[in-house]
Amino acid sequence: MLLLLVLSGASEFDMLSAQLHLETGNAFLQQGLLEQAEQEFRLALDAGVDCHEALLGLGKIYRACSSADRASEYFTEFITASPDDYRGYYEMASMMLETGRADSAVFMADSAFLRAPTNPDIWLLSGRAAIASGDTTGAERWYTRCLSDPGSAGLQSLILLGTLYRATDRSVESRELLLPASRAGYAPACWGLAMVYLSWNDYMRTVDSIQRYLALDPEGVYADSAIMVLESLAESGEYIVPDWN
Repeated sequence: MLLLLVLSGASEFDMLSAQLHLETGNAFLQQGLLEQAEQEFRLALDAGVDCHEALLGLGKIYRACSSADRASEYFTEFITASPDDYRGYYEMASMMLETGRADSAVFMADSAFLRAPTNPDIWLLSGRAAIASGDTTGAERWYTRCLSDPGSAGLQSLILLGTLYRATDRSVESRELLLPASRAGYAPACWGLAMVYLSWNDYMRTVDSIQRYLALDPEGVYADSAIMVLESLAESGEYIVPDWN
């Protein structure tokens, strides 16, 4: 009996130790400290062989290091150990999109959806996978579903759906979708509107939307492109661009 108590106490200590290393590893991973994160995840596995989430962490590290084969090995191990957890399928789908395997990404995104059907991040990922595989109808369905999310996934889907509308000759729908968000001060929506107006050769509203975008997010992901459009319009003589600096 004493031996059983000792073994039980040791097992509980190992579980607590594994959890501590796991949490520390995740914290390092969020900070981009990959070597430290890897060390903690491996210590978590050493402390508790059932600490499957450490496998997921190691996969994320190798994905961040652009080592897709190694990342895939760890994600596969995690899926095998935790087949009902959507995260392994989600990470695999994301990595497959990055490496140009759209059809496989669709399959993995579907697998993630089956395990977490109410997760808007999965809806967004499924839309991206559908676009990459050429399924614009499927992508539109996923993005439209994602619009209901009040968080970042909903905002991202707004921009992606607006882009999809423009690409499928529905620029009026794109404008109707983006205009309320632009008026509310969401910078990417201003850029999306600028692209709609540019396609219509409506240079005045193009410039107005770009200037609003730059005022809201001068260091944003579209900032360089926005400045290039302004410079191009100024050089072409199509429209006299006001001083935007």
